Amino acid sequence: MAEVGVFFELSILLTIAVISHFFAKRFHQSTIVGEILIGVVMGPTVAGFFLNGWRPPVAGSPALFDTTPGGFVGTFATLGAIFLLFILGLESDVRALFQRRNVAIAAGGVVLPWVAGFALTFLMVPDADIPATSTRLATAVFVGATLVATSTAIAAAILLEMGKAKTEVASVIIGAAVVDDILALMVLSIAQGVAGGGVEVAPLALVVIAAILFVVVGTWLGLRLFSRLVVGVHVRGLRLGLTRGGFMIAMAIAFLYAMVAELIGLSAIIGAFIAGAMLSRTPLHEQLKEGAGYLSTVFTPIFFISLGLFVNMWSVGGNFTLIAFAALLVVFAAFTKLAGCGIPARLSGMTRKQSLVVATGMIPRGEMGLVIALAAFPGVIGESLFSIIVVVIIAVSLVPAPFLRQLIKEMEEETPPAPA
Repeated sequence: MAEVGVFFELSILLTIAVISHFFAKRFHQSTIVGEILIGVVMGPTVAGFFLNGWRPPVAGSPALFDTTPGGFVGTFATLGAIFLLFILGLESDVRALFQRRNVAIAAGGVVLPWVAGFALTFLMVPDADIPATSTRLATAVFVGATLVATSTAIAAAILLEMGKAKTEVASVIIGAAVVDDILALMVLSIAQGVAGGGVEVAPLALVVIAAILFVVVGTWLGLRLFSRLVVGVHVRGLRLGLTRGGFMIAMAIAFLYAMVAELIGLSAIIGAFIAGAMLSRTPLHEQLKEGAGYLSTVFTPIFFISLGLFVNMWSVGGNFTLIAFAALLVVFAAFTKLAGCGIPARLSGMTRKQSLVVATGMIPRGEMGLVIALAAFPGVIGESLFSIIVVVIIAVSLVPAPFLRQLIKEMEEETPPAPA
């Protein structure tokens, strides 16, 4: 029975998530660090090696978990990210997200990583690692594109864990991350055009217009209609002795927004975030946060574990040129976000510490980078480059976490206390 396998995998994933939490806290790290690292251990790089008879795994080799699109792990990981971003949305002021400052920070954090990733790939990747069905130009454009989008889920988890979800820098980070997800769609469209032989203006314009309309219209409908619907259902339910009606309809709306976001090419978690943000000013704010928090506790660790499960370093082998390329790509990915986001933040009037917190919070990559990489795999990006991209995404997601925590503490220390 297929259900038995699902139950077993869910039991194992939650157990190793708890183990990873103890491990991370023992070394004073974020629980996210433990979850991603345990995913690497359980994936093809470590566990796959043992399961394949102490040999590097290849296609079709036995694996502990099925990571194919639409599989169990992928579905539960997506649910975890949706619950996490719904909670963060509840902590946000939706009207403050799409400010000119956020757009400038997002634009800087998209252009610099894209250009740097393109140049490094074009100059360093050996011909043997560029698929025969692609060109050096197309592969370089796509690799650069995988570096543009900040992982909203990773930044959100760190902010929530530190209790800083309601701060100004949190609003800026999440607002800019939402904007750069929309910009990443433009980048993906351009990359696909280059790979196909040309960039068509009309499809690109349609993607951008659809994304903007979704954010604007979705937010307006939420504030005018859906927030009232949730409160109305909750009040009527209480009269009948039903205490969870409002929460249930709120989650239904969150999934509806996630579906629409996916249909127009945005990440589902952006839809969940917008749904949470539009409900942030309702009287049910705390109840919704509590209910979604329990769901997030179960499913969100699976999202971070799944990032590690994608890594297969055996596909890189002993290719020292690719290893050097991967190391440089990590450096470029981190510092281009720092400069691209930090400079606009500073020019917008934020303090030096605030600008550093925002720029560091924008460094993590995740789901959108993987989506872009998967869109190019294997025709434009081969297996070795794909594994390197996943490792880079994980590295730039893990490394900033302790720095972000320290910078937030320093920023709080330099902020003068509010007058009594």
